[in-house]
Amino acid sequence: MAGSRIKRVVLMIQENHTTDNYFRGLAPYGANVSSDWPIQANPPASDQPHDRHAYYRWLTGQHKATRTQFDTATVVPFYAYLALTGAFLENHCSGFGTNSTPNHLLIVGGQSPTLRNPSRTQPPPLWDMPSVPGLAADAGIGWACYTGTNNYPAGFYKQLNGSKNLIPNAHFVADAAAGKLPPLTYLWHNSPEDEHPTADVTIGMNKIWESVDAVVKAGGWDDTVFLLTWDDWGGWDDHVATPNVEHTPDGVQLAYGPRVPLIMFGGAVKPGIDSRWSNHAGIPKTVMQLLGLPKLGVDRVDNDPGLADLVDPALHNPAPPAYGAKITLPGPPQPPRNSKPLPAPPVATSTPVTPVMLRGGGTLPPPNDVPLTTTKP
Repeated sequence: MAGSRIKRVVLMIQENHTTDNYFRGLAPYGANVSSDWPIQANPPASDQPHDRHAYYRWLTGQHKATRTQFDTATVVPFYAYLALTGAFLENHCSGFGTNSTPNHLLIVGGQSPTLRNPSRTQPPPLWDMPSVPGLAADAGIGWACYTGTNNYPAGFYKQLNGSKNLIPNAHFVADAAAGKLPPLTYLWHNSPEDEHPTADVTIGMNKIWESVDAVVKAGGWDDTVFLLTWDDWGGWDDHVATPNVEHTPDGVQLAYGPRVPLIMFGGAVKPGIDSRWSNHAGIPKTVMQLLGLPKLGVDRVDNDPGLADLVDPALHNPAPPAYGAKITLPGPPQPPRNSKPLPAPPVATSTPVTPVMLRGGGTLPPPNDVPLTTTKP
């Protein structure tokens, strides 16, 4: 672990918002965000199309995503505070350009056999893929996944399915307050606390705030690294074109997907706006770095640089405001900072998405269950 000081990593995964959609308020601080789109009412009136087909139409200019923005300081002030006092990864991207389930799976284990959400009328899928919780278990490191309905998404892993470490998310706050969180902890929520449209997004923010506060009150702020992100774009627009790193057999960009927020925070996390390219596959890699875990056996994860360099054991950042307290945001610099230019793409040429690795050495075909009409590269 980082200087033997970090005792746990807590990953919190919310739903369906882009960086521009949530964080227009960070523009005066130098973040690369649009700040002049129409203000989005809260709660939103509808859920936008955001599956693989919608992404392809958006990517090729055939479909305009919803170009509105929440009032950051008014609607999600705790998130604004975390972004301004922690590490705000302004060019973090969803792992794949599609909707929820594939991106949740990327955060757990760096790969997905599917590009769609599983049918709700059929039995849930069960795949024998490696996962970071399974890797932790093999290394003798405690883990827990506080999941939503039907153990989504951790229950899709054969190694994790049925484990007593899959715990209903309603237990998280009490367990955190009692100091019972293991070194590796994932947290998902159900609607409306997951912020999936048409939920009031402040409800979800408050649940994250309450959850962080429970860790703080148990004395865990200084030795915990939190990673808070959103699974996919949700059909909201974002002005940054993300690098084409991987494509499906039909030639359509798969990775990176659109930008989504990632905030890394805790007592030992270096604060500031970080402009590097990152994506959901880097989240499990960061966990592995911080907890001293070996390779996962998934190249997308194992070869990712991770974000552990943002942890400095010598730092002792102050804890955030207590749950329900007044939030005072740091004032913007004067004059306002300009945003940094986009970094160079991480690769020069996009490569075909690879087969899905299974535990024991087997494989599944590359994800290609949403074929699109285009010319192969």
